[in-house]
Amino acid sequence: MTDHQQQKRQKITNSCSQTANESGGAEEVGDQESGIEGFPVEVIGNILSHVANVKDVVRASWTCRKWRVALRHYLHTLHTLQHHESKFLPAFQRSRTEQLEFLLTDTLLQTMRLQSLHILHMTKFSATAVIAWLLHTGDSLRHLTYEVPMSTLYVDMLERCGRMRCLESLHLRYATIRFTADPTTQRFLCLLSLTLSNMIDVTTLQLQSLVSTCRKLESFSLATSIVTSTDPQWTLNLTSSSLKSFFLDGMYFDSVKLEANLLKALRLRDSMFTNFKLQKGARLSSLRIDNIMIVDDLDLGNSTNYFLDLEEMEVRRSCVNVWDVIDHVFSNPSSKLRKLELIRRATTVCYPVLPLNVETIARLFPRLDRLHLSDEVLDISTTTAGNQLQGPTIFEKLRFLELHCLRSHEAILLVIDGALKKCPNLIQLVVACHNGSQFALDFMTPFAKLVRQFSHVNISFKSTVP
Repeated sequence: MTDHQQQKRQKITNSCSQTANESGGAEEVGDQESGIEGFPVEVIGNILSHVANVKDVVRASWTCRKWRVALRHYLHTLHTLQHHESKFLPAFQRSRTEQLEFLLTDTLLQTMRLQSLHILHMTKFSATAVIAWLLHTGDSLRHLTYEVPMSTLYVDMLERCGRMRCLESLHLRYATIRFTADPTTQRFLCLLSLTLSNMIDVTTLQLQSLVSTCRKLESFSLATSIVTSTDPQWTLNLTSSSLKSFFLDGMYFDSVKLEANLLKALRLRDSMFTNFKLQKGARLSSLRIDNIMIVDDLDLGNSTNYFLDLEEMEVRRSCVNVWDVIDHVFSNPSSKLRKLELIRRATTVCYPVLPLNVETIARLFPRLDRLHLSDEVLDISTTTAGNQLQGPTIFEKLRFLELHCLRSHEAILLVIDGALKKCPNLIQLVVACHNGSQFALDFMTPFAKLVRQFSHVNISFKSTVP
């Protein structure tokens, strides 16, 4: 072989080797970019924050070093699952709780920027562990949900949480109030939302003091709690210059007086009061009342301006005094109202007949998007059903309509037919009665005609509790 041929062969060999190296290097880069190491550490931290159980977060962090770094520096939310361990023996329950407590402590002490912590568990944690969690996350935590029975050694959760610098949302269950609010001591500097449920041995004075301590509080909810009072009248007086949303659920007071000038949303459910009074010039945008008994007086303000900004109103299964509010709303209708729900329940209580019909609702509230009505509210019968539909006004913007049938099935059919004609842009129609499936079978033929005539509307049925 000549020198010229040897040189030519050497060039070809070198060229092949270079090509192979370049392709191999490209494959490595491609594998590296497409593999787990290609994820930015911030994205990995966000992925771990959406995992619903701390055990799975720990397992995922063992994947590689980068995921462990994400756990320490970029995990912003941590959850524990709700455990129902009543089927286990007490000794096994304690073992599982101790393991979870150790795992939570070990994981939390590794995090540096945790912003949300949600702990829901049916058994007790030790006070030492709980205090360690709160101390370590005190400078970064913004949202805390703690639904755990009282710890083995008592921990004043509200007193501890009041020291957190950045806490904006707090949801406590099975807690109590032990500290006394001192105006000179700054607590809950950034708290915007407070939810208390299943509180134990709390007095009305402690609740009043707690609300006044939270200077930036915008939302307050109190549910199914044992509240005592030194006042024989059992009065709850709450005053807040920042409160915008107030919710009572499963509570019983002689009198409730709420003074909140900025209040926008009021919700009362499954409660009983002798008197309820909303003081000063709040202008509500949302009013929701469900299964409320007011013995004497419900005073939501005598000014006509109180309901002019109303965008949502729901009144369900409530006493006669509550329904008096509807007269005031209809006398001073809000042009902003988008959702209206008036549902009664068939009982022996004699409700007054309200001068309501579909035409009146369409005329007073032209921007309605969702409408829920029962035949009792409209006083519908086979002889009066036609009167509900008289008039030229139509619901231009109504998209959702739900009709509850508690009396005459034949009469509600007439209302449904007329309502579909008055709602040209309707998308969903729901018919609710005691036995929705049987109702659909009994009136299959007329509903089949409606479905063919109004094919653009999705008609469905549902059963309600008698």
